[in-house]
Amino acid sequence: MDLFFFRKTRPSDDLPYFGMNLIHLVFPILFFSLLCNCQASEKQLDYGRTQSVGQMNPEEPWRFSPEFALDDKTSTAFCANAKEFGSGFTLYLNSYSQFSALRMLNGLHKSATDLKTNDAVKKLRLTSFTMETNDQKAKMKIGSTLDLEIGKPKFGKSGFQVLDLDSKFQGNVIRLEILETHGLGSTGRVCISELQFGEIQKDSFVSFPWVSFDKIKRTIEQFGKAERHYSGFKQLVLANEKSTILFYDQGTILPVFFKADQTFSFSEMYGEGDPLGFLPSIVGTYTILQSSEEGLELNLSYYDAGGIERNISWIFKRAEVGDEDYENFKTKLGTRFSEVFNPKTHFLLVLKEKESGRTFYHYELPRPK
Repeated sequence: MDLFFFRKTRPSDDLPYFGMNLIHLVFPILFFSLLCNCQASEKQLDYGRTQSVGQMNPEEPWRFSPEFALDDKTSTAFCANAKEFGSGFTLYLNSYSQFSALRMLNGLHKSATDLKTNDAVKKLRLTSFTMETNDQKAKMKIGSTLDLEIGKPKFGKSGFQVLDLDSKFQGNVIRLEILETHGLGSTGRVCISELQFGEIQKDSFVSFPWVSFDKIKRTIEQFGKAERHYSGFKQLVLANEKSTILFYDQGTILPVFFKADQTFSFSEMYGEGDPLGFLPSIVGTYTILQSSEEGLELNLSYYDAGGIERNISWIFKRAEVGDEDYENFKTKLGTRFSEVFNPKTHFLLVLKEKESGRTFYHYELPRPK
């Protein structure tokens, strides 16, 4: 009871002392805990994006993008230029991870023939980084780096190789650089079919899971949409071998000609509309800058009437039912839509000037039977 009254009647002397000691004890613990949570490395991986160097056919991402080395399928692969030193890719993660071993399927295993005709990695440099973003500026701090010797691959799942790194790699950025190849094949491609991150437990490799594997699958699905646009453009080029193709913006007509040798021409617009808004006739060369689910971005290079070189960007798409451009086209035609266009028998091709957003449609190209 005496003790009870002492604590009740003298709060000003005892509680501040107790509180200050509590603060001194708790604050470092909280600070250390927050610091650990900010950069805690987990035995799992959260896919963010990839960036490649020397990737083969980068304008066709559905073929050899880095995601195909992460998709848990032995028949797909990341492939790069075998002659370009430092080819490879960087994997950006959404959280900090750690791993101490790799499991790798070296080469292209789509078929036994593909494994023979494509090169495989002999020496691979693995580097981890910590990337922090402050004021929208990214800072990279190097973590660990190691050069790995990779053996010649056997075909199929028996060709998986486990690589013990002898130390932990930690960070949220992983870079893989191909330093040397085995010199196999004739395609000029060096490939990695599968890459898994994990650790060695009781002499066996344990793979760490992707907590965002669905993101990898969605990215690959987006590549499929990009392939649709690319295929549509190839069909346009093929049709242009026979004649000029007309694109329409309501009553305004834009004659278009794209050739396989990467030359193009836009004949002068005609038809309804304000003539001041008509594009002049231009002739030049085109380059596919990138292919994505949003379409093909084309750079058109030409010389104007004054002899000055110009570069303009246009977007090409092959629109399907449900796409925004398809619905816009349907709205513009109104009741005439079903009379003019049948999506079951014809393609809907779209050309859009990137800067102005002005859009032209071609709906007379039949689908192959």
